[in-house]
Amino acid sequence: MDQLPLATAWIARTQLASSPVVSYAGMFVCIDIAYNVFEHGLLARADATQLSARTRRNARRRSLVVLASFTTAMLVAFVAPRVGFGLICAALILHLRPDVARSPVARQSSTCPPPA
Repeated sequence: MDQLPLATAWIARTQLASSPVVSYAGMFVCIDIAYNVFEHGLLARADATQLSARTRRNARRRSLVVLASFTTAMLVAFVAPRVGFGLICAALILHLRPDVARSPVARQSSTCPPPA
């Protein structure tokens, strides 16, 4: 993760030039591929009582949309770096709330018990 601050500084220094934005998006593509592999493993191991089929499907779709967004941003940044950077930001916003459709078990475990 040491490379991400370097890429961010490069983008700031060059004021959204094409090469830094392409590199930035490329790093997010690599990071998101690793995340997708990790998430696929977790979803495969979770049993049906933990996650519904709908929740699994939504998580998988969201992950693929984010990966496609980063890849598109990387390609668009070659000709329109500001648009590419906007696509990167839009893809990152999708990660702000990763649990789009929470299962009843997840809702139940996330609530705090009443004070004793």
